[in-house]
Amino acid sequence: MKKFKFSLEKILQLKEQVLKNLKNSLGTLQMQLREKEIEIESLKVKYRVSNEIYNDKSSKSIMPYEIKFYKDYMNSILNSIKKAEEEKELILKKIEAKKQEIINLNIEISSIEKLKEKKLSKYNYQVQKVEEILIEEFISSSSINTNSSLKPN
Repeated sequence: MKKFKFSLEKILQLKEQVLKNLKNSLGTLQMQLREKEIEIESLKVKYRVSNEIYNDKSSKSIMPYEIKFYKDYMNSILNSIKKAEEEKELILKKIEAKKQEIINLNIEISSIEKLKEKKLSKYNYQVQKVEEILIEEFISSSSINTNSSLKPN
């Protein structure tokens, strides 16, 4: 009997490669998320420090141009935080979409692998039947040869 060959093997390999690429892409997105979270935290620290300096100077004496400088600076930091938070949300959406792609592809791969197992099981069953028939024929032919050699001439 011919060796087992699964007709969808190339498709299965292709889907597994795509899955690997999706997982790598997800890893990259997660790294971008961590970097964005670090950036946001850094901006928040920068804002707190600037606010403390402003409050400290305000309790003493501060010039009007310094007030404007600190207010503008802290507003720009707040705008940067807002922009970074929006970028973080976009990355989170991309991560969720990528996870869903991975789940869908895993389902496809799983169904193809189940089909492969089913076909292999059927193939193994057929091989077993062929072997049983060959063994029966061998035993049958051996028994005929043995019986014919035992008969007197």
